[in-house]
Amino acid sequence: MSPSHPAQLGALAGSMSRSVRGAASTFTQIVSERVGMSVSHVELVTHAHVERCCDQLGDPQDDHPDARLCSVVQRMRTADGAHAEATLVLPESGGLALVRRMLGLPHDIGELTELEQDALAEIGNIVIDACTGVLSGAFGWHVEAAQPHVSLNARERRSGARNRSGSALVTHLSMHLSGQRTKGLVVLEMDSAAMAPDAFAQRLHA
Repeated sequence: MSPSHPAQLGALAGSMSRSVRGAASTFTQIVSERVGMSVSHVELVTHAHVERCCDQLGDPQDDHPDARLCSVVQRMRTADGAHAEATLVLPESGGLALVRRMLGLPHDIGELTELEQDALAEIGNIVIDACTGVLSGAFGWHVEAAQPHVSLNARERRSGARNRSGSALVTHLSMHLSGQRTKGLVVLEMDSAAMAPDAFAQRLHA
């Protein structure tokens, strides 16, 4: 989908890329290994397009129709009371492999453990904050939940999607640690007309 405001979204992607590099430095200090993160692009899209982005996550050579997605959901609200939801979405294979590498765990220990859920929640909190924090001046975020919600779902049951009739801001991420690479998304959804392209661009200029 062609963005309605390419200049604003391009500038936003640059700001987010700088912000997630700071988040990567935080991860590097935690695990004592170099962690890299970057933002390739940001787009304001329909929810149908969000689902297509989610379907494309993972290894294109890995044909597993039942592959699941790791979702870390952080609920927020704006200064004017509008509700928002930001979700970090990672493919199960790449996301869990990265987390287990950071925790020093084997890659094939089965279902998501409590320790891994805690690690994913912390990763999600840092990454989401890096992305949505860039918008704090425009939207005045207030975090509602002390702890993000972590889930492992089939692709057609992705959590989030508060306002499926509107638009969503999708940040495309790349993360790597010692040769382990994965792509992910941060999906920002709001119960508000503020996500309409023209209104969103106006907020960025405010």
